[in-house]
Amino acid sequence: MKKKSLLLAGIAALLLTACEKDPDMGQLDVNLVVYTDYDTSVDFGKYTTYYMPDSILETGNVHVSYWTDANAKALVDEVENQMDRLGYTRITDSALKATADVGVQLSYMAQANTVITGGYWSGWWDPFYWGGYWGGWYYPYPVVYSYDTQALIIEMADLTARGEGGDDGQHSIPVVWYASASGFQFDNHRVNMQLLTEGVDQAFSQSTYLGTDK
Repeated sequence: MKKKSLLLAGIAALLLTACEKDPDMGQLDVNLVVYTDYDTSVDFGKYTTYYMPDSILETGNVHVSYWTDANAKALVDEVENQMDRLGYTRITDSALKATADVGVQLSYMAQANTVITGGYWSGWWDPFYWGGYWGGWYYPYPVVYSYDTQALIIEMADLTARGEGGDDGQHSIPVVWYASASGFQFDNHRVNMQLLTEGVDQAFSQSTYLGTDK
C-alpha cells in the first residue's frame, strides 16, 4: 500500500506539472525595476525637514526642461506623501529652501542608456540651486543602473553636510539616498503614471532605514 501511495502521488505530481500554465512572458516587463542605494554612515533619523521643487527635471541629450503638468504634480505629491509618512516636514517656501535638512530632487529620463557614476559630478541642477556657494552633487557610494526607455530618479541630498570648499569657494552636497524606477514606456499615459507611482511607493517601501524614528 505504501508503494502504491507513492506511485499515485508521483503520477499526480506529473499531471499537475503538465497542466501548469507557462508564465506570461509579456508580464515580465510590466513593472518598473526599482533600485535604491544610500550612504550607510548616515543616520536618517537626524533629519526633520526637506525641500522639494514642484517640478520634475527632464534630462535629455541636448538640453534639460521641466515637467510641470498635473502628472508631474501627482508624482511630486506621491513623494511628499511618502516623506510625510516617514515623519519629515516639507518646506514649501523657496526662500527658505537653504534652511532644510535635506533637498529632494526628482528627475525623469526617456531614452536607452546605462549609467555608472560615483564620486563627484556636476549633477543635473544649477550649482547654486540650493543657495549659497554649493557645488554639485556627489555620491559617497557607487551608483550603477540601466533603463530601457524611461526612468524616474529620486535623490536626497544632505544640505547640512557641506564638503570642503574648492578654489572657487564652492561646497559639494552629498547624496545620501538614491532611487530609480526604470523600465518600459507604454503609449498610454495612464499606464505610465501608474507604473511610475508604484515605482515611487516601492522605492520608499524597500528603504526601511528612512524615517525620523530611525
